[in-house]
Amino acid sequence: MNLPTLENVINDTFSPPAVHLGTQMADVNTGEALGPQQSSNAMQLELALASAWDNHQSGRWASLPGSKRAEYLDAVAEELDKHQAEIAWADAAQTGVILSLTQLFAKVCSMAFRQGADLARNHPDQREMQGQFSPILIERLPLGVAAIIAPWNAPSGIACHKLASALAAGCPVIFKPSEWAPASAQYIANAIAAAKLPAGTFQLVHGDASIGKALVEDKRVAAVSFTGGALGGSAVGASCGAQIKPVQLELGGNNAMLVLDDADLNKVADNIVTGLTTMNAQWCRALGRVIVPKHLRDSLLSLALSKLKDIKMGSSLDPDSQMGPLVHKGHLAHISDAVETYRALGAAIHQVTKLPELSGWFYPPTLITGLEGEQCLEEIFGPVATVHTYEDIKDGIRLANQTEYGLAAYVFGSEANAWPIARQLRAGGVKINKVTLFNLSHEAPRPAWGKSGLGEEGHIETFEFFRGTRVVGVAG
Repeated sequence: MNLPTLENVINDTFSPPAVHLGTQMADVNTGEALGPQQSSNAMQLELALASAWDNHQSGRWASLPGSKRAEYLDAVAEELDKHQAEIAWADAAQTGVILSLTQLFAKVCSMAFRQGADLARNHPDQREMQGQFSPILIERLPLGVAAIIAPWNAPSGIACHKLASALAAGCPVIFKPSEWAPASAQYIANAIAAAKLPAGTFQLVHGDASIGKALVEDKRVAAVSFTGGALGGSAVGASCGAQIKPVQLELGGNNAMLVLDDADLNKVADNIVTGLTTMNAQWCRALGRVIVPKHLRDSLLSLALSKLKDIKMGSSLDPDSQMGPLVHKGHLAHISDAVETYRALGAAIHQVTKLPELSGWFYPPTLITGLEGEQCLEEIFGPVATVHTYEDIKDGIRLANQTEYGLAAYVFGSEANAWPIARQLRAGGVKINKVTLFNLSHEAPRPAWGKSGLGEEGHIETFEFFRGTRVVGVAG
């Protein structure tokens, strides 16, 4: 397969981004240059904003009944089903995530639009309650133009969840994918175009952080949903805060695994491997810190390393690979530098997985020992986890809650012991006895605490984020 030609979608017209950024896209598996990174210019962005604003002002999308919006979203889902293979291949080729996982994400795309259709049908935009003089009307209305800024690590699935939720709520959307993994966005745009939504309902603008910044700052944008790194999220949050603009931020996390005395160490070791290799540990709920009783550390470390030794690293497009490369050369340098910083602090670096004979951006799963918890507070966002010990469970809980992040945490032990410990951890989602990519339930919310984000995502939560409330009634 070949990657698609990048095109913006502005006012229902496809056109190439006007700017070459001066940097190259590369094959993550080989390092081979694939062509220039591209961005929209100011005029293209202005045309997209004007088109989306006109759609909202006219009510072409917002005023449609939910049942009609649902029909359009179902049509998008049908189109996405036709392109699952291309979406999966593009995401694997550009992110380094192995194909068996990106195939799951590609299925999530059409699923997200069908769930959006279900929400549009079954969550009415008005209800009544009795007032003092007459019934009071309570309305849930689309906020307006929504900016969707998606990350590079799971670009298609995350984008489709946000897009479908905003469209179901009645918001016209402007979608900016990551400049590091823009290809699958093209297939999503093609599917939406084929469904023939009303004019100006959907815009796609390719570009770097400057385009995202301009989108967030524009007063015609009523709401922003952003998934990405902590620095980018902080900038988006600051801009939206200054404007009093609703913002949904799903950022990273230096996620702790707290091992209890009665944990099954073999199961813990298996899940350390999962936490370090799934999506090459380039996901927000990946493993960051292992916190283990002091007397169990050496046994657990030995078990985990013996399992990591058998992991097959290889091309993300090879169906036999269990772990692929990182997303780009700069991120590889970031991971390498972080590990060398730990080494300079006196850490022991444990790496046993064999690298493939490829010249792409590969880095082995890595365990770090010999450092204090306070030396390892920041997220690395890669296949690296630090290991810390405790003698008293209160100290273990302190270590698990030590960072400013609060996205995910994991507790391993008997359920009787794990439940009360899990409820003391400061994280939006705490999973007992398993590190898993997917949520405990597709209907459960995905909250974030601290530096890990703002607001909640989820099946209902993201949909409702894009709606505001209006109350109308007779006062006297």
